[in-house]
Amino acid sequence: MDFIAGIDGGGTKTTILIGETNGNVIDKVKLGAFNINSIKEEGFRALIDEVISVLNKYGRCLYLTIGAAGVSNSLMRSICEEKFANANIPFELVGDHIIALEGAHNGGPGLAVIAGTGSICFGKGENGVIERTGGWGHIIGDEGSAYALGRDIVKYVARDLDGYGKKTVLTTLLAEKFGLTSREEIIKYIYSGDKATIAAISPIVDIAYKQNDEVAISIIEENAKALALALSGVRKKLKLESAYVSFFGGLIDKDTPFRSALIKTINSIDSAICYRDNIHDAATGALMLSKKGAKND
Repeated sequence: MDFIAGIDGGGTKTTILIGETNGNVIDKVKLGAFNINSIKEEGFRALIDEVISVLNKYGRCLYLTIGAAGVSNSLMRSICEEKFANANIPFELVGDHIIALEGAHNGGPGLAVIAGTGSICFGKGENGVIERTGGWGHIIGDEGSAYALGRDIVKYVARDLDGYGKKTVLTTLLAEKFGLTSREEIIKYIYSGDKATIAAISPIVDIAYKQNDEVAISIIEENAKALALALSGVRKKLKLESAYVSFFGGLIDKDTPFRSALIKTINSIDSAICYRDNIHDAATGALMLSKKGAKND
């Protein structure tokens, strides 16, 4: 049987969609993480072998689209090129934002915010051009991310402990949830960890927000505003008179105070942007791109 396939290569799991050439889904298969940084070269080679084994069970794959983070990694790309060439499988490796956009807006123009440990805004115009704002990394960017929220929490807690900042419930929550009660403990936690360590602190801002804590409210509103401004910048780059936006990432894919604040702030800053739920998921977006790729191949 001739078929097409799409892959959403995530940090914890790999989702493979098998489809008829008209795009109808035949099957879904889930494998392990697609992140070469976490599973290393040997693990990634084994994963691609497993992907090829899965595809071969269905017949002849006319086209495969893989969407994943870190596609600029030359080793990841070279392994994919080697393995899929040997298997005679035409493929395309694109960023995870590309398949997310394709699925969310059913192949049409639209915007997306990805906010997890980091953050970035993307959009696709009427002519198919992709634009982005953000994605500068945690040193000069990542506004509205779990990292940024965690960083701001610790910053204001430090000021509270030093006696010149506003009193905040966040200080108590940081002690209760993470056992961080002193300058020494906080410094050790922050500077011996990484981005994910700081991002892990972010959920307590929602707890404090629900208690009407002024500092928590300020943190959420400031980060929501930064993301909304970045998103508006994408719409303006694409010259879209109006656009729908969809959300991706662990920070905003659930109903939280930050998500609600972000939707409200987007409406306030740029009334030409309207939030809506994703039409399809990212894996379906990859399959949709494979349908186009098979026609053009």
